[in-house]
Amino acid sequence: MAIQKVVEAEEEDNGSEVGTVYGDMITFMMCLFIMLFVLVYNEKTDDTFFVQMRLKFGAKDIEQQEHLTSESLFISKIAGYIKEEELEDEVQVLVDEQKIKLLLNSPVLFESGAATLTPHGYKVMRGLGKVLGHVRNPLIIEGHTDNVPIHTEEFESNWVLSFFRAYSVVKFFMKNMDYPADQLSAIGYGEYRPIAVNDTSAGRQKNRRIEINLIRVSESEVN
Repeated sequence: MAIQKVVEAEEEDNGSEVGTVYGDMITFMMCLFIMLFVLVYNEKTDDTFFVQMRLKFGAKDIEQQEHLTSESLFISKIAGYIKEEELEDEVQVLVDEQKIKLLLNSPVLFESGAATLTPHGYKVMRGLGKVLGHVRNPLIIEGHTDNVPIHTEEFESNWVLSFFRAYSVVKFFMKNMDYPADQLSAIGYGEYRPIAVNDTSAGRQKNRRIEINLIRVSESEVN
């Protein structure tokens, strides 16, 4: 009798293990089928779509991973807007450990020697503002110029011009995007932080720029 009971117990354990393995296999196959279905029939096969998929599957287990993946989605949205509007020659995105930086050539925002956004510049900022609208990280706006001196009644130097250009962008964020004023800063560097040589017209054009710096902080609210 004792031997019979042991055999019956073993058979019950084996049956339970087989059922568990079978259930796991069915669940895995269902998940695989769903993923394949989505990948085949979903038309959004760009980088943004795959970042969103990573957000939905597994990226929420670790808070830091979720933050980084959200930043990837944010960056891909900016890149998507730049590509859609064909602004690759005017707007660039750079990322480092401290910040996400947008470089905008001055001609895309301002006329020569002016610090007021042009209609085209306003349109570009509206588009970027829609992407930045859900972000509440600190924004540092930098104005830069080439080394060709300016001295007008309105702007006595490149330094002054670069600051007021940065300030125009800050005002745009406050008035049109309701961005918190205490999260915004405007800095003018004039010609003193070039990213190219000023010996050529192409180099001077690169130096005439606005930089929008999104400061990366652990509690960022990138959605």
